[in-house]
Amino acid sequence: MIEWTGRAASGEIDISEVRGEQPTISQSTLHYGAQWPQNQYSGSGPVDFGFDFSQDYHVFGAEWTNASIKFLVDDKEFHTENIDRNMSSGAPYTKNGQPFDQPFFWILNVAVGGQFFPSNEYGPAVTPDEARQWPKPTMEIDYVRKM
Repeated sequence: MIEWTGRAASGEIDISEVRGEQPTISQSTLHYGAQWPQNQYSGSGPVDFGFDFSQDYHVFGAEWTNASIKFLVDDKEFHTENIDRNMSSGAPYTKNGQPFDQPFFWILNVAVGGQFFPSNEYGPAVTPDEARQWPKPTMEIDYVRKM
């Protein structure tokens, strides 16, 4: 059961966020607190792994305990978030660790455009016609596993 509604009050765990025009960089982020746009987030920030994620399969992971969420790429830890803390300054949570003390849904998606790609940092926004010309406009997943 989802106790809180709205992004990001119910919590969000972004195991990997990769921008196509920067294929060596990924980041992991937790979203929580009040509903967007008053939500809070914390995470690794952009990390340059030194290899192009689009050239081969990679294993992205999260090890989730009551105290922390560790983020991994190819079995190497690169960031840890402490979740045994108050995740907001007041409502909606009443104890440490919320909302990351509840079951979560999984979503795998590809985002194109939007505020995740500010044009002053990444260049002009991609138009729908340009996106249709991409040589391989796909997200390939070999497996998803919960342990």
